Amino acid sequence: MKSGKELYNERLERIRKAIALEPVDKIPVLGSGPAAYAAMSGVDLADYLEDMKLNCDVNLKFHVNHDLDGAQAHIFSPDVFPRQWFSKVCTPGRELPSRNELWQVHEMEIIKQEDYDDLLKMGYAAWQKKILDERFTDVEEREKPFYDYAPIAAQRYAEAGVPVIVGSIFESPFEVLCGGRSLECFLMDDIFEIPELLDDVFAEIHQTNMVNYEELLKSPAKPLGVWVGGWRGTPTMLNREMFEHYSWRYMKEIAELCIRYDVIPIFHLDADWTPGLDVFKEIEPKKAIMALDGKTDIYKAKEVVGDRMCIMGDVPAELFAFGDPQKVYDYAAKLIRDLGPTGYIMCSGCDIPFNAKKENVEAMYQAVADTAGNL
Repeated sequence: MKSGKELYNERLERIRKAIALEPVDKIPVLGSGPAAYAAMSGVDLADYLEDMKLNCDVNLKFHVNHDLDGAQAHIFSPDVFPRQWFSKVCTPGRELPSRNELWQVHEMEIIKQEDYDDLLKMGYAAWQKKILDERFTDVEEREKPFYDYAPIAAQRYAEAGVPVIVGSIFESPFEVLCGGRSLECFLMDDIFEIPELLDDVFAEIHQTNMVNYEELLKSPAKPLGVWVGGWRGTPTMLNREMFEHYSWRYMKEIAELCIRYDVIPIFHLDADWTPGLDVFKEIEPKKAIMALDGKTDIYKAKEVVGDRMCIMGDVPAELFAFGDPQKVYDYAAKLIRDLGPTGYIMCSGCDIPFNAKKENVEAMYQAVADTAGNL
């Protein structure tokens, strides 16, 4: 029987070979879906979110029992969202009455346009703290259990032989502000009414974040990889000029910073990025992952960047929730056949949904197992 260290090294090597577009003995498969792990384990979501040890127990057991090559994250808490997106979160058993109800992110105009002047005067770090202290409730207290337990969870995963490839989330200024301003205000008021001021605001946020990101990447505890989002600043939300100006150029700089420190940039691309796939050719080949959620044309992605970037995904949430095992198996098998055998990692499109059927999730894993050794 292999030790945890042996399993860890074997699985991480398989993932790294996929990223480098090298031959693999089997298609790597990663897990992602914290709410679904709780549901499929029969654990109330409130208990899961209140107890980070239980959170890790549930997640790690799922990964080990299904012999997954890695995890996108070890533990999860929506209480980190206010700091990331300036959006308020309602969680089960607290703001939500049911203890087994999916958390909700309430996007509203938390940040006003006039707040931008203060941001430029104070600097982003001080301004962020001011906004969180004044307009949110107990942010530091609520997020503390997650950050306290994260190093323990990382160690537990490593000892169990499961690489965790997402150690942090690195955001462009577009993603940071879009949640706090709300989408409509941000697009219609800021971008069209105050573009010059917005450029200054973006520059301040990005400079501050890049310093913080580099400190993490230089530290002994640097992650294997980070999510480079990819949620709102898409080439279908923005026209090409706006996309490149307000979104892509910052994402590109973040990815380049990660590569400089041998950390995997994982482009976590929610929504449809098909019209902008060509920009990813600007990223150094064989160093990054493009993670798709079922909305981008994954076959077009393979055509455009498949000779230089690993593609991950994209079994859709609706298929896990409303399909049947044969449909999931067929979809996953087709992905392996058409996108593999090199430069591809099997995973759900974004997270496995809360209402996923366990047998559907296991059908995805079975499709990978059935092709092992026959690539």
